[in-house]
Amino acid sequence: MIKRIIKLRTSKGLAKRIDFPNDFNELIEKTQSFLPIDENTKKYQFIDEKVDREVRNQEDFELMSKNYEKEKILKLLVNIVEKEKEEPFGEIAISHVFSKNKLEEESLNLSISPNLEINNINEKKDEEDPDEKIKNDIKTLVRNKMKDLENNIVLDIYKSIKTQMNLNEEKVNTFDLNQNEQIHKNIKCNNCGKENIKGIRYKCLQCSDFNLCGECESYCDHDKNHILIKIRKPIKEEEELLMRMNRNLKYKTNDYNYSVDKKDFIFEMDKKENDILMQQLTLKNTGNESWKVGNIFKCLPDSMIKGNDFKIECKLNKDQTVNIEIIFDNFKDKIMPSVNEYFVYYQMFNANNEAFGNISKFRVIFQN
Repeated sequence: MIKRIIKLRTSKGLAKRIDFPNDFNELIEKTQSFLPIDENTKKYQFIDEKVDREVRNQEDFELMSKNYEKEKILKLLVNIVEKEKEEPFGEIAISHVFSKNKLEEESLNLSISPNLEINNINEKKDEEDPDEKIKNDIKTLVRNKMKDLENNIVLDIYKSIKTQMNLNEEKVNTFDLNQNEQIHKNIKCNNCGKENIKGIRYKCLQCSDFNLCGECESYCDHDKNHILIKIRKPIKEEEELLMRMNRNLKYKTNDYNYSVDKKDFIFEMDKKENDILMQQLTLKNTGNESWKVGNIFKCLPDSMIKGNDFKIECKLNKDQTVNIEIIFDNFKDKIMPSVNEYFVYYQMFNANNEAFGNISKFRVIFQN
């Protein structure tokens, strides 16, 4: 462990070496034995000569001790100054320190840069003028206040700009919405009869084909127990859906086509709890060509509930018919308690898995 000492030196050339004290009070006591003063009227001023910094209290002493903990000798300049009446700086009025003219003169010496920082502030302590400390404290206070003011101004301007940007963005979005008002093509309001509903469209989940425009939704006498969904953006109409599902046609419609004798599969309400539902229908060859063995009547993926695929194990000439069975197996996970109507789509495919004819749309209805 390094044994450290402090070399005390006065402005009059007197010097003395002492063991490194434990705290600031011990430093004062050892200095008193070397350079006595009247404690009532005078006090010591310690200057760290290496960095020209004053050691005024225990905190400064601990900082000094930490900075030089590996050095053997630390030099302190000891000055004796007259004590002044101590007043809390925060409570004294500026007029008690400077006259008005002198304060204005001092303020002219503060150079303020465009970024609101104070430049060229001399923080060196003046040993001969005890008022210099108060001046420097004022400069420091002003500098801190100006920095706080700068931060507040920047924050206020930022908030103002951000608010204005948000308002402008809302205006643009509103403008675009008005200019590009959504149109639900080929959808008719069942209350007022308007074609191509504009804006918001309301569709009933229980009824097969029931839609309302935004104006009629609030006062229409439609069943209040039915669920209406709110559609802002137009979805593909049934015709577009059928065209999308039918885009893999390989045959001309007039050569290979078919028809079915039913559009609705109606079941009693208590059948919703069954594991299996079955419905028979008659399928007819309405095209100009005979069907070969192996054609399949397939349930398409867009169906709300899944039915079986039925394979036709016979040749079917023009205008001939065949009876088939549609079976809905394990469908309960697709059933919603409040919905009693579901759409199912079927399509004819040949043995090469090529679709032909029109897509068939069925309604599965549960009713009392």
